[in-house]
Amino acid sequence: MNDDDELWVDSADRKVALRALAEHREAEHLTTTEHDRRQDLVQGAQTRADLRALFADLPSPHPLIGEERDAWEATPGSRPVADTPDGRSNGTGLVLGSGGVVVLGALLAGWWVPAILLACVVVVVTVLVAAH
Repeated sequence: MNDDDELWVDSADRKVALRALAEHREAEHLTTTEHDRRQDLVQGAQTRADLRALFADLPSPHPLIGEERDAWEATPGSRPVADTPDGRSNGTGLVLGSGGVVVLGALLAGWWVPAILLACVVVVVTVLVAAH
C-alpha cells in the first residue's frame, strides 16, 4: 500500500485510469461489459487506492496514479521530445500555422485561385522544412 492511497483522486488520475482501461480493453484483457463497469467505478472513485484496486487483477502496465504520475511527468525523458535531436523545433508548425492563416485569408477574401496556389506552396515548403 502506498503512502498516498488515501488521498483524493483528481481529474488527471481519472483520465490516466480511463486511458489505461481503454488500453486493456484493446488488448482484450477486459470484456466490453467489464470495461464499462470499471469505467463507472473510475468515475465514482474517491481515493487513489480505489483506482489502483481496479487494476490489481490486470497484467502490466498499470496506470501511474498520483505522485507516481507527477514524478513520471516531471522526468525529462518521459515527455514528448522536440522535432530535432538537439531539442529545437524544425519550424514545421510555424510554416503550417502562418501558411494556413494566409490561405484562410485568401479564401475568405474570395481569391480562390491564389488560395489554392498558396496552399500548394505551403505544403511544399512544409515538406522541405520537415525533411531538412
